[in-house]
Amino acid sequence: MIEVLITVTLLAIVLGALLTVFESVQRSTAFVQNRSESLDSMRLVLDEMTKEIRQATSVSAASTASYLDMTTYVLGVSKHIVYQATGTTLTRSVDGGSAVTMQSRITSTSIFTFTDSVTNVELVGLTLSVHPINRPDTTLVLSSEARLRNRGTA
Repeated sequence: MIEVLITVTLLAIVLGALLTVFESVQRSTAFVQNRSESLDSMRLVLDEMTKEIRQATSVSAASTASYLDMTTYVLGVSKHIVYQATGTTLTRSVDGGSAVTMQSRITSTSIFTFTDSVTNVELVGLTLSVHPINRPDTTLVLSSEARLRNRGTA
C-alpha cells in the first residue's frame, strides 16, 4: 500500500511539472503570435502613412505631435487627409469623412515630429508605440520618416 501511495505521489508531481511546462509553452506561443500580429499591423499603418506623407503637397500649420493635417495625392487624386491620435487610438479621415481607426492600443499620442517648423515642413518623423493584445506590460515601437516630395506643388 505504501508503494502505491509513493508511486501515485511521484506521478502527481511529474504530471504537475508537465502541465506547468505545457502552460508556459502555450503562453509563450500566444505572446509571440500577438506580438507578430501587432507588428504586422503597425508596419502596414506606418507604410501607408509614410506613402501618403511623401506624396503630400502641404502640411497644415494646425498639425501637432498627435494630429497631422495634410493635402496629399492618393492614386493621383488630391485628397485632404487627417491623422489623429487620441487616447489609445490612431484614426484617419479623408476629405472630411468619418474617422476610421488605423491602429488601436497605442501607448503614446505623440506620433509626429516635424523638421524646422510646422509652417515649413520638409520631413515628418513617425513613431508608433503599441501594446500587443493581452500584454500591457510590453510595448512595441516602430519608427519611420517621410520627406515631402511634392511640397509646394498643387
